[in-house]
Amino acid sequence: MHFKQLVPVSIAFFAGCQACIHHYVLAPRLEDELAALRKRDVPVPVKTAIHNVRVFDGYVVGKPQTVIIDGEYITDSDENVEQTIDAGNRILIPGLIDSHAHVQSVEGLENMTSYGVTTIFDMACPNYELCNSLKSNPGLASLFVSMLPALGPSGGNAKLNPVAPELLLYPGKDPKYLVDYAFGNGSDYFKIVNANTGGPTQEQQNELVEYAHSKGHFVVTHAPSVSAYTQAVIARTDVLQHMPDDGLLSACVIGSIKETGLASTPTVEIFRRAYTIQPEIIQFLRGNNTANSTYEHVTENVRHQHIAGVPILAGTDAVGNTVPGLYFPFGESLHQELVNLVTAGMTPAEALRAATIVPATVHRLNDRGVIRPGMRADLILLNSDPLLNISNTRDIARVWAGGVEYANVAKLMASSSQPKSRLHL
Repeated sequence: MHFKQLVPVSIAFFAGCQACIHHYVLAPRLEDELAALRKRDVPVPVKTAIHNVRVFDGYVVGKPQTVIIDGEYITDSDENVEQTIDAGNRILIPGLIDSHAHVQSVEGLENMTSYGVTTIFDMACPNYELCNSLKSNPGLASLFVSMLPALGPSGGNAKLNPVAPELLLYPGKDPKYLVDYAFGNGSDYFKIVNANTGGPTQEQQNELVEYAHSKGHFVVTHAPSVSAYTQAVIARTDVLQHMPDDGLLSACVIGSIKETGLASTPTVEIFRRAYTIQPEIIQFLRGNNTANSTYEHVTENVRHQHIAGVPILAGTDAVGNTVPGLYFPFGESLHQELVNLVTAGMTPAEALRAATIVPATVHRLNDRGVIRPGMRADLILLNSDPLLNISNTRDIARVWAGGVEYANVAKLMASSSQPKSRLHL
């Protein structure tokens, strides 16, 4: 089924509310992004053998071995190797996955890739043609997008997001047309925006999830408050986006999340920034409406979900520098999110899984998240051991995205107190 694109490129992102800062983000022009893609100098991939490399298997870092890249994928064939790299006992981890971000430009993809983020779930695509051009480009992070969300007609979300009236979900309206519209325009998954007031009703959320699932589609729900989170759990969305900061989730709700097989992308980093280093984010998101809201609620809710065994996905809500007056960096923020998850109670290995195999599994991506033959060659070579200190994910030596080595990797300073094992390539 084909649906005509109704939303112009120049308007702001669709969905948003308490925990999203992508209001007023202006989409780049399609022609500019296509021109930027044409200007890219992408090296021709060569069959490469990385010797003396210690691989993170999701649980431990193994003994030195050889990993071979052939085209986009990892192989176990050592025939016709064109390039060899002595890793000098460095550590190889899978490319990182940001399960909640807002990237809509080549520059954004480049920033993500430079930090070893090789897969991105974009939570609001303002123009499918634009986002489609960014989805799969050699040597850059893969982009998966949500086109049109289920957005109610009143409350802060409707005021801040210029969605055409016929695409708003009014009370009593059959919501299934939104699912067909979104996937008719090329969405990879469907998003529901639930923000306490003015959002889809519980019945509509239930119908949206049931209908999308009947079509084989995946659903995520923006739910930054206890009440919104509870409704999303009742509707059995696949992934809950954000984490309530206005109170603690009950043991019953957390138990239901675990029992029904749902997952959570808490986006702790936006809350950490808002409450500790960038108060302008809180003002931008909430104005003066911050009663009962604390950063401690966020971290405790993450900790309780982790203890209960709920799958946690690393995501940031990063928008780069596209919101006037705010800066929320791509790539770097995901490395900080791993630190946040460890602070909330995860081990470094668990935090790494939250940015690799767990989101790949939850989002049904069977070709990434682990390092073994047959998987995509999305790889990060690290100078230091992230299992000793999760901040060592910042100590990047090399990055490959789909088998293509990225030339300009980010050089971040890790903690001066962390153990080191730096070697020259």
